[in-house]
Amino acid sequence: MESTKTSSQSLIRLRRNLWWLRRCAALFGLSAALWPSPGWAQSSPAFLTTSDFFLVLQAQDGDSWADLSATDAATYLNQARCQCATPVRVLVQMASASRSKLSGLTTTGTNARLYVGNNCANLNAAGTEPQCPNGMLGWLSDISTLSENGSWVVDTTVDKLFAVVGDCSFTLSTTIWLWLDSTGRGSPDESVTGSSAPNLGIRLDGTAPEAPSGITVEGSDQALEVSWTPLSTTDAPDLAGYLVFCTRGDDLEVFNPSYYNNQYLTDQFLCSASAPVAPTASAPSSAAGITTAIEIGAPSAFRNLDPSYLCSGLLPPTQTSLRLGTLQNGILYTVGVAAVDYSGNASPIQSGFIQTPSAAAENTGGLAKSGCDCQLAGNDRSAVPWGAMLALGVASRLRRRGGSQPR
Repeated sequence: MESTKTSSQSLIRLRRNLWWLRRCAALFGLSAALWPSPGWAQSSPAFLTTSDFFLVLQAQDGDSWADLSATDAATYLNQARCQCATPVRVLVQMASASRSKLSGLTTTGTNARLYVGNNCANLNAAGTEPQCPNGMLGWLSDISTLSENGSWVVDTTVDKLFAVVGDCSFTLSTTIWLWLDSTGRGSPDESVTGSSAPNLGIRLDGTAPEAPSGITVEGSDQALEVSWTPLSTTDAPDLAGYLVFCTRGDDLEVFNPSYYNNQYLTDQFLCSASAPVAPTASAPSSAAGITTAIEIGAPSAFRNLDPSYLCSGLLPPTQTSLRLGTLQNGILYTVGVAAVDYSGNASPIQSGFIQTPSAAAENTGGLAKSGCDCQLAGNDRSAVPWGAMLALGVASRLRRRGGSQPR
C-alpha cells in the first residue's frame, strides 16, 4: 500500500511540473513577442553562407556584357586595358534557392561592399574597417535589393583592379571580396566573413616580355634574313611568340597589314582618343647580334608597335628566324622584332636595323658593315639621309671587291 501511495504522489508531482513548464513556455513566448530582444532583431537572416553567392567578372561584348572565365580574365586584364581604363563589371549573384533568406529582412542599415586586394580577407565581425579601404569597388546601401533582383552589378574599370599595386606594369594574383552586413550593426555577418567571405580570384598581367636581343638582318636576293636570340621560357613562361615589323624607306608600309592578326594590344590604338598613362620607358640598349645591318633608334612606328608595319604573323616561341621575301633589291628597309605574351602584352622595340636586299649580298654572305659610325649619332634614324645610307652600302660592296671595277 505504501509503495502505491508513493507512486501516486510522484505522478502528481510530475504532472504539476509539466503544467508549470507549459505555463512558463507560454509566458516566455508572450514576453518575447511583446519585448523583442535587440540582439535577436538584428540576427543574420537564415545564416547566409558563402555558397549563397557567386561573383563573376564581365567584359563588354558589343552592346552587351559577357562573362569572363578564369582563363579569359587572366589574358584580358593586361597592361593596355589598364592604361586605357577599359570598363569591366563585377556581377554579384545570389543562388535562386538563397534569395528567400533575405526576403523577410526588415533591419535598417544593412549594406554590402565590394573590395579588391590581397589583404581584404581581414574583413571581420569586430566592427573595424577592412584593411583595404582604398580597394573599394562599390557600395550597396540596402541588401534587400539582392532579394528582389537576385543580383548586384558593380561597374568599374581595369585600372581600379590594378590600383592594389598602383602600376599597370605589374603582374600579380589578387581577389575580389564581398563584404555583407545583413544586421545593420556595421560589421559583416560572421558566417560570411574573413576567409569565408564570398570572393573571386583574378590574375592581372601587366608585364610585357623582355625585348629580343641578338638580332641580325642580312640581305638576300629580294629578301632579308632576320634572326634573333630566343627568350628563356624560364624568364618568360607565358611567351606566346614573336612579331617582326618593317618599313620601306623612311616610313612606308611594306605589306598589307590585314594579312596578319597582331594578337597584341597597346594603348596607342586601344584608347588613342583618351590620354593613357604611358608605361615607364626602359633605358635604351643595343639589341644587335653579329650583323652587317646598321642599328639605329627604333622609328616611331616600331616604338608604338603600329600594326600597319607588321611584316609577320605571330611566330611561335621556338622560331628564331624569318625570311622576309618579295622585297625590292637596292632599297633600304628597317626591321624590328618584338616578343608577345599570352595576355597581349608586347615588348617595346628600341632598335631598328637597316639593311638592303641584294642578289650580290646573297652571293657574298651579306653586306660588309661600314666603318662610318655617323648613323649612331643621337641614335636617331633622321640623322642619316637615306641617300647617304645607300652610298654607304655601295661603297661597302666596292671595298669588299677590292675597290676596283670588275675586270
